[in-house]
Formats: sequence, structure tokens, C-alpha cells
Amino acid sequence: MLRCPSASVVKPGFARASFLARGIVGLSLLFLCAISVTAAEKTADSKPGAAPRTLLRLPRWIESLGERAARKPAEQPAASARKSSPRGPLATSPQAVASQPIAPKALDTQPSDESFLEPITTEETLETEQANEIDIASTPASSSEGKPGRALLRSRTAAELDAHTTLTSGWGDLVGETTGTTLGADSDSLDLSDEPTPAKPNLGPETSVLKREALERVSVQPEPTTAAASSSARSSDSKAFTPPEQATPEQIPQGKKSVPAIAEQISSIPVQAEHGSDSIPPIATPPEETPTLAIDPASFRGVYPGKTTREELESGWGAGEPFTRQDGEAGFFWEIEPFDRIEVTLDGDTVGSIRIKLAAPVAVSELSKQLEIADLRTVSILDEDGVSIGEVFPERGVIFSVNPGTQSATAVMLEPLDPESFVLRSEGEMSESVAFAIADLHYAIEIDPKHLRAHRLLLVLMCEQGRWQQASRLATAAETLDPLDIWTRLKHASVLMALNRLEDAREKVAGVKAQENISPLVTAQADRMLGRIALASTSPDYQKAVSHFEEAIRKATPLSSNRSTSIQKAARDVLLDAHLGTALAIARGTWQQKSRVIPKWIARSEAILSEVKSDDTDRDMMELQLCRGALAASAGSADSIDALPWVKRLLETRDRLGEHTSDPWRQRQIDWEIGEGLSDALVASQKRGDASDMLDNATLTAAYLERGATLRELTDAERRNVGDLLFRIGILHSLQKGDHATAVTWFDKAVPLWNNNPSFATQGELGRLGESFVSMAISYWQVERREDALAISRKGVDFMVEAVDQKQLDERSLAVAYGNLSTMYAEEGDSDQSKTYAEMASRAEATGTKLQ
Repeated sequence: MLRCPSASVVKPGFARASFLARGIVGLSLLFLCAISVTAAEKTADSKPGAAPRTLLRLPRWIESLGERAARKPAEQPAASARKSSPRGPLATSPQAVASQPIAPKALDTQPSDESFLEPITTEETLETEQANEIDIASTPASSSEGKPGRALLRSRTAAELDAHTTLTSGWGDLVGETTGTTLGADSDSLDLSDEPTPAKPNLGPETSVLKREALERVSVQPEPTTAAASSSARSSDSKAFTPPEQATPEQIPQGKKSVPAIAEQISSIPVQAEHGSDSIPPIATPPEETPTLAIDPASFRGVYPGKTTREELESGWGAGEPFTRQDGEAGFFWEIEPFDRIEVTLDGDTVGSIRIKLAAPVAVSELSKQLEIADLRTVSILDEDGVSIGEVFPERGVIFSVNPGTQSATAVMLEPLDPESFVLRSEGEMSESVAFAIADLHYAIEIDPKHLRAHRLLLVLMCEQGRWQQASRLATAAETLDPLDIWTRLKHASVLMALNRLEDAREKVAGVKAQENISPLVTAQADRMLGRIALASTSPDYQKAVSHFEEAIRKATPLSSNRSTSIQKAARDVLLDAHLGTALAIARGTWQQKSRVIPKWIARSEAILSEVKSDDTDRDMMELQLCRGALAASAGSADSIDALPWVKRLLETRDRLGEHTSDPWRQRQIDWEIGEGLSDALVASQKRGDASDMLDNATLTAAYLERGATLRELTDAERRNVGDLLFRIGILHSLQKGDHATAVTWFDKAVPLWNNNPSFATQGELGRLGESFVSMAISYWQVERREDALAISRKGVDFMVEAVDQKQLDERSLAVAYGNLSTMYAEEGDSDQSKTYAEMASRAEATGTKLQ
């Protein structure tokens, strides 16, 4: 009979916190043994001469996960090569306790004698006045040539999405009054409402993963609702977005005689660019997937700005009359009916721009319809007083000059495609549609590979979306364009941290901090990052982390009252993260008085948030950060922080964010954050021995993570952790409910996340990985996917053998894996292979080697 790796021969303490962080409820050994006996009898009847079967057993660290009684689970066997773990057990001997440092006291916003920091001196306070904010340089209001299209934009607001059905379970009952759909702890399926609440587009998974049908549990990711977004009005082979109703344009002279004439003479030239599915309304619904842009530069009477030469122009139009504008720009003009005047400027020997002065003002909406560009997203040009003076259609290179403050077009300008117009439009739409903003920034960089601001803005969006490989390339390019820019270097370091390139990140941050004459804000940000790097290391240095956070708080505290709003905001962010980081370092480290000190650091973090105005647009995201920090501390020290109130607060914050978040990309970003917070809450619950509703809660957590991961580039650590959670859910279904068919659907999603994942070797977890594969193989065998079961078992054995070679796993653990393979081959009728593995199992069992 098949059996899982035996716990009786494996030393406890194996798994690190990232695996425990996905620990859930547990397993029923009695049920599993019943399956083993039944299968053994069946096998014995069919193969009387087969090798004797062994009982199916699980390692204690897996078995204890599913015990319904409230008790603390057994620890996973520890890899001896790793001396310390980010969330390792505390020393319990009197000598160890006596040597533990006292946890640092929580700080007030203003330093006091009671804090463990020294009071800030007057000299340090004076530095506040000289602090410089770190920000992305703004776009110039105008170019050196005075061309329009460089002023700060205002972009049209995107339409609201329909509400999403919210999946809640267990923890979801905490906020059942505010969520659209609630799943009780004892429910097996989700009642999805057909009529979502229109005023509240709640975040969260859109598909239940708790349905009884096995096939319905395979995926919780929503199907894309739209393909490419920005495209030409002339694309007829695709589905267009439905524009909302728009206000009636003001009553102005229509100039109808000139509109058809200009429409007949302005055309476009196709370029080598991918076209989307159809045109987009000016007020566009944020797309689910990355849109493409329909790039068709406009021309007038066969003349193309940036392409047509002066000789070609004069050959077609004849000689023009020279003119010079008040700003010094010169060119030639023609009087062509029915237009008042056609002006052409030259850029060297090539047409630079065409300005068509209309005989009478025309409504912008009417003119854009006649030119077949009404469906394009525009960007408005504002003067220094914030008054609209023009509308730009970036994909066409078309600009409407309007009477200030009106929608009356007086002239049409045609110019070569300008990257600045795409950057400006992306800035205006960034908060409403990340997808459109990313598409615009990509094309701006394609036009001008040296456009620094486009690189920086796209870098920010890639980091927010978790696309770390793309972010790394953008950060490298941006740093090449401006090697001295501090913001870019620190942002690059944060990307390296996400990719677990901690030494490279530390070197980059240390280089910034070592610069001369840097502001206190930069120092605070650098120390905060160094503290996070110390926490994330394979062998964390918790005291060093606390020291860096201490320095960050020291520098940021006086800046929180700076006259500059942007500096106040940056300092506030540093203070919140440094306080939460200190709480986490204490929770994970070995300190005295942890249960008394950690709540004070969390309370101090809450006090920082309380100083933020309720109408501040960043408040809810800071609340999300606070909840995640508190839950992370609870996962590190479950006895110090009760996770349940923070889970409720986390889900309430998600609901508030859902009220004003219509962009599906930002919704997925928030989903990921919620899932990460719930993952830490699972750890805390497991450490406290709370097994109530754990399967439902774990499934809810997986739903948020899977949906949040839809567009992310998961790092190796993220792939490992998400795979851990999916594996645990599958194990629970197979052993707690006897549902192997459902179990393998979860395993099918976990295995690809674990394949070719070097983080297991880096963290010394190959043995745990191998035992997990061996355990999964049992469910594959039970559902008659025997080839998969054999392949997964062999892969598990390979990992276990490597772990034994590296002295990370007891050699006797291989006896279970070899015994299972022997049983499988015997039932397949391969007696030779069965005998070989049976002999290997006997030798491994007899070895009795113990790790020291």
C-alpha cells in the first residue's frame, strides 16, 4: 500500500515561515488509514504474489495541519544547514532568555526621553528646512520652440465598471454586512448574485472556488472581457466599447461649410503598428487586458508632417507666401478655399507642421466626427491658468486649437507623432486606467527611447503591478539615462529587493546613503530600505533591522511637520513603514517582552494613520498597509497580536477601496495585497491552534491571490508561497473530505509554480518539496492518473535524495517514498521495478542516519 513520508523518523522544525504562512487546517489520519487498508485488500486480491504493502502514513508536519481540535500544529522538520529562520521558534532555556535583548519601546511621533532613541538635536531639526522632496520631474509646460501640447493635461474620466461579486467565507462573515455575497463557514458553495450593487464595485474574486463540482474549482481567474482597446475608427472587424451618454455641446457657430471640406482633405498614413479591435469612446471603460494603439498619422492634401519634403510640397501646392509669427517661427502659407489660411512650417528640408485656420469656429465634437477621430481618447492642453486651449489626438498627430475655456475649434494642426502627448495622456488617465497608461508610455518610449519621464512613470506602474522583470529593465534604462538621479536609484533598489537580489539592493542603497549633502528625507528612505533588506535576508539580522528603522524614524519625524506637503507625505510613508518594520523584526526575532512591546509599535503605527485626513486619497491604501503590517507581525508572534480584528479591518478596507476603484488592473493589485494579508492571518491562526473555518479561509485567500496574480510576474518566492497554499488546500480536500478529484485540481495548479523554482534550493527546502510531491502522488493514484502519480513520485524522490546529500533531510525518510513507488509498480504489474524499490526502501529504513 502507498504511504506518505513517515513523521516518526523525521526531526521537527523543518519548514520556514513562508511555508507555515500557507499552513491551513489539517488532515484526518484515521480516514487515510481506512483508504490504505481498503486499497491494500483490493491489491492483495488482485496481485497475490506482490510485495507486502505498508500502511499509508503522512509526516507529522502535514498530519497536524488538519486536526480539527484546537491545538498547536507540529512543526515541520528543520534543515540543519539553516541556523536561523525568519519566523523560527524562540529559545526557551533560562540561559537563552537571559541573553535575549529587551524589545525596543514604541516611539511617539515626537521623540521623548522614554523612547530608546536619543532626543533629536536642534541642528538635526534645522535640516528640515533644507530637505528636498524626491519626485519624478514634471513635464515642461512648453517646449523651447513654444509648441502647444506641453502644458499640464487634464484627461477625461473613465467610466465606472459594474460591481464585482465578492467571494467571502469564514473571515468574510466578519464584514458580511458590507459585502455583496457571504459564504458561511459550513457552506460548500457560493450564492452568486445576478444583480450586483451598482454603487459599490467590490473587489475580490469573481468566481467561487468552493463549488462541489471538481471542474469548477480549477480556476478562480475571470475571463478577459475585452481585447485591445485603442484602435482606429476604421477597424470594422471587432467589437467596440459602448460609450456613455455625453453632455450636449454648447451652442456655437458650426461652420458647416468648412467641416466636410477639411474632412475630405485630411487623411491618414498607416504605420507599422499593431491595431486594436476597434475604436474607443473618449470616455473609455478601463480594459481587462493590455490595449494596443491604432497609430495613423494624419496628412492634408497628400502632405505628411515629418515626411514630405519641401520640394514635394511646392511641386504639389505651388510656391507659398513666406510668413513669420510673433514667436519667431517662420514658414509659408497658402490661401486655399474654403479655408481661411493654410500655414506650413519646415523642419530643415521637411514639413514640420501644418496649421489649417478655419473660416469659422466649429464645435470640437462635430469636427472630430467629420474627421473620424471622435472615438479616440484625447488629452486637453491647459494654459498657465488651467484654462483649456486645445485638444490633442496623439495617435493621429492632430491638435485642435480652441477659444480659451470653450469647445469652439478655430484651427487644426497636424504634426509628427509626439511622445510627449502620449506621456501627458498617460498621466491624466493613470488613476483611472493603468492599461491605457501603460500602452501610451510604451509607445512614447518606442518613439523616443531616451524619454526619461516615460521610463520613470512606466517603472512605477510596473512595480505596482508586480511585473518585476520589466521593472528591472526599465530601472536599468532610466538609471543609464540619468545615473545621478536619487529617485531612480532607490526605485531600482526596491526592484532588486523584490527579485531577491538583496546584496545588489543593499549596495545600491548604501551608495545613495554614502553620497555627500543628501537630504534627511533621502537618509530616512535609505535606512528604511536597509532595514527591510536586513529582514528579508536568508539569515535575518533583526537587531540591525531595528537599528536602521530607528535611524529612519529619527530622520523622518521632524520632516512630518515640514511646510512642503509632498515632504510631509513622504516622511509619513517612511514613518509608517519603519514602525511596522520594527514590529515585524521584534515579532520574528528573539527578544524579551515581545507580547508587551509589539502592540505598542502597532498602536504607534495607528497613531500615524490617524493624523491623515479622512478625505486624503492615500488614506485607504495606508490603512491597507497598516493591516498588512499588523498581520505580518501576528504571523511572526501570534501570541502578541490577535489576527482576527485585523482581518476584519483588512476586509472592510477592501470594501472601501472597491467603492472608488473601477480599474480592473488596480483591483487585481489590491486583490494581491488582500491575499498576502490573509496568508499571514492563516499563519497566525495555525500558530494559535485555531482550526475553525480554516479550509474556507484558505480557499478565500487562494482566490484573492490567484486573481491578483493574473497580470503579475511572480518571483520565485511568490511562486513557492502560492504553490504552498494551493498544495495545502489540496491535501485538506483529499484527507479531510476524501475528495481526491478536487485535490488534484489544486495540485495541478501548484506543480507548475514549483517546477524549475530555485528558491527551494536557496532556502534549504528541497526535502520538504520532495515529501510534498510524494504526498500529492497518492491523490493522483486514487483518481487513476497513474502516469502522473509515478512521475510526481519519482520527481519527489529526486528532490529528497538531493536534500539527503546536502544533509537537509534524514535518509530514513526515503523509505516511505521508495515504498510508495514499490507499491505503485506492483499494482502496475512491473514486479522488477517494484522489487528494486522495495529493496531500496528496506536499505533506507535500516540506515537510521540521524542529522546532527
